[in-house]
Formats: sequence, C-alpha cells, structure tokens
Amino acid sequence: MKVLSSRLRDLHLYAGLFLCPFVLLFAISTFQLNHPSRSAVGQPAAKRSATVRLPSGDVGSIPYARDILSQLGVTGEIDYVRHHAKTEKLFVPVTKPGESTRVEVDLKLGTATIEYEERGLAEALNYLHKMPGPHNVRFRGNWTYMSWWAVTADVVVYGILVLTLSGLCLWWNLKAERAVGWVLVGGGAATVVLLVGAIATA
Repeated sequence: MKVLSSRLRDLHLYAGLFLCPFVLLFAISTFQLNHPSRSAVGQPAAKRSATVRLPSGDVGSIPYARDILSQLGVTGEIDYVRHHAKTEKLFVPVTKPGESTRVEVDLKLGTATIEYEERGLAEALNYLHKMPGPHNVRFRGNWTYMSWWAVTADVVVYGILVLTLSGLCLWWNLKAERAVGWVLVGGGAATVVLLVGAIATA
C-alpha cells in the first residue's frame, strides 16, 4: 500500500507539473471569455490583390481552396469554403491564433482579394480555448497545427482525469482528511447538480 501511495503521489505531482501551463492557459482564456475587454481592438485590416491559377476539381472543397491559398501564401485553419455560383465568387475565411484572413476569389477573372487582420494575444488564447470546436465538423483540423492542438487538448483532458482520480485515491488514503474531503466532494457535487438542474429547467 505504501508503494502504491508513493507511486500515486509521483504520478499526481509530475502529471500536475506537466499540465499546469495548459490549465493556466485555459483558465486565463476562460476569464477573458467571461469578461471580454471592450478596449481590445486589433490592428486595422490590410488588403491586397493578386492573380491566381484556378485549380481543377470541386470548387467548394478544401483541396481546391488550399491550392489557391498556397498560391497566395496564406496559411491557417479554413473556417469554411463558400461558392456563390451566381456571382462566380469563392469566399474562404482563414484563421490562425490572433490572426484572421478573408480571401475572396473572382472565378471569372482569376483574381483574389486578401484582407488580413491581426487580433492580438488575448484573441489568440480565446481562439485556442474554443478550437477545434463543434461547428463545421467536416472542416475542422484542416490545418496541421490545429489538428495537433486538438490532440493536445484531448491529452490535457485525459491528464486532468488522471489528476482527479489520483487525487481522490491519495485523499482516501489519508484517514485524517476523509471527513473534510467528504464535505468538499459533497459540496462540489451538490453545486454541480443544483446549477445544471437550474439551467436545464429554466
């Protein structure tokens, strides 16, 4: 039992040390999402135009859009690809942490307008907090770095579960702390149940 407790303490300690920067990042971005600053304004958008070679294939697909973006030197996560058949325009918004780029392609003329906006560190943290996210699932993770971030976010969640379980085991082995622990665990569980129940039935 002592050997098991010792290993649990080591696991709890080292996993916590590894995860603390990620937890801090999510904590800061959660605070910013709950209390957005009205004074946080990004840099003015910069525009430029360029000619593009229209690739073959499905106009509304990720590979088609990625080919055009490669020609324009634009990188990042494609939010969606919208083909407006009547005007023969293609709209491709691209996002990176702290950066936003809107690309509009005139399919008749073979020209593109690129509008770039820098949003700053706070928006970068907020973006990472919300991504990859549940919206437009079929598009998510189309940028290599964002797919890596999705895996990292999953690892952090699993790590927090490990910390929770190891923390509960360590608490249970400390007989002197069991009474206080039951009060805290019970209080936390009751708060979650009451809050979720109130929101669900509101």
